[in-house]
Amino acid sequence: MPDLKTMIGLEIHVQLKTKSKMFCSCNNNAEGKAPNTLVCPVCLGLPGALPVANKQAIEWTIKMGLALDSKINKLSKFDRKHYFYPDLPKGYQISQYDEPFCVGGWLEVGSQESGARRIRLNRIHLEEDAGKLIHSGGKSLVDLNRAGTPLMEIVTEPDLTSPKEAGEFLRKLQKIVRDVAQVSEASMEKGHMRCDANISVSELSAVGGQQGEQPTADSKPQTVRMSPIVELKNINSFRFVEKALALVEEKLKAEYAEWPEKNSKETWGYDSASNKVYLQRRKEEAADYRYFPEPDLPPFDTSVFDLVALKADLSENEEEKIAKLVALGIAESDARVLASDQLKRDFYSRISEFDHNYPEIAKAIVHHYFPFEVNETDIDKAETFGWAISLLVQGTISKSRFGELSEKIHQGSEISVLKKEYESGGMDNSEVEKAADKIISENSNEVSAYKAGKIQLLGFFMGKMMKETGGKANAKIVAEILKKKLEG
Repeated sequence: MPDLKTMIGLEIHVQLKTKSKMFCSCNNNAEGKAPNTLVCPVCLGLPGALPVANKQAIEWTIKMGLALDSKINKLSKFDRKHYFYPDLPKGYQISQYDEPFCVGGWLEVGSQESGARRIRLNRIHLEEDAGKLIHSGGKSLVDLNRAGTPLMEIVTEPDLTSPKEAGEFLRKLQKIVRDVAQVSEASMEKGHMRCDANISVSELSAVGGQQGEQPTADSKPQTVRMSPIVELKNINSFRFVEKALALVEEKLKAEYAEWPEKNSKETWGYDSASNKVYLQRRKEEAADYRYFPEPDLPPFDTSVFDLVALKADLSENEEEKIAKLVALGIAESDARVLASDQLKRDFYSRISEFDHNYPEIAKAIVHHYFPFEVNETDIDKAETFGWAISLLVQGTISKSRFGELSEKIHQGSEISVLKKEYESGGMDNSEVEKAADKIISENSNEVSAYKAGKIQLLGFFMGKMMKETGGKANAKIVAEILKKKLEG
């Protein structure tokens, strides 16, 4: 099999959560509303109805561009994109073609530990959504409540190299939309975020380019042949995007011998119930849509927006949060969990106000030392949980005792009672010495091996002691007593 490279590009549609639609004053929240009740002459495309652009939708699209390091075009315009479909009342969609609001940008996938890589963006533009078709009982019904909803489209370059990487990109993008720019709920299940994925497989030449040419230090493999470019439309979950792309990738590689001489484009569907992909139609080119500038809307001068204020309004992105946590000494893997989970992050932040042992606090939260799911009420008990973590770190209590203690805090036990019970470790030194004598007498072979220099057996004795004392002994005191007795 020749050297094959997978290239994936994504087109992500995000419904903006503005109060009104893109070009009219209709309610933009169609969830739970009776079909065809949130409509007007503008979104129905009735003759003589004129669009008026939603300023906030434009501002939020620019804000998203700033979050992804895009260049903001000073001049931008809307265009008509023509196609005919039952849920598109006008027979065309107001979109953007050659002068979008945002150009370029990037989003990083991977990590410092596994290797980070930037995925380039081509553009971010703004358009109106179509309606919704409902197929039932052999009939097709149309609900136009969604027609005219502001739809932001984020288009990547074909830089993604695997279905798994595409899934990671989408998950990171969703967090930026929700948490950093805060312009959409971005729920794929509710259709607020939808993905079209384009995938192709290319055959690469041997390093050196032309046949017989000797490779040089700067030589790179070149594309020799390419499979059809396959577009998968409107997939509504991250898992399904990955599964559909994996099926197409496998199929294109298997059909290597049948690849056409010239590049071709196809649209395939994905059936999640049977986990199968199938050809739907040959893909249209841009010329097929007959784009031309929207005559009812003038070009926009984006300098009317305060880009500095918009950028300042962005929350920290996930990579910035991770970098700040790592700078405090927290392991990157733990920092990634905290950065991606708002509740855990809030819990960490509150505890760290009282206890500055940041790595240990993060480790306790991330590695599930708590025998319960953290909730908002627990955040109010942050100081008490910080005290419990300090006992664990100091070796006053074992992990099992910490779990027991944190459960009592979670349930609302009195802190004064808990301090009396746990700060001493739960056992006095004489009880610990008796337990140590018993363990040593029962394990004479291990004692001899320890005295012969196998000092790592201390962990073996510590484990036996914790079991013997029911985890109630102070781990630090246990270690001191064991060493004294074993080395005496």
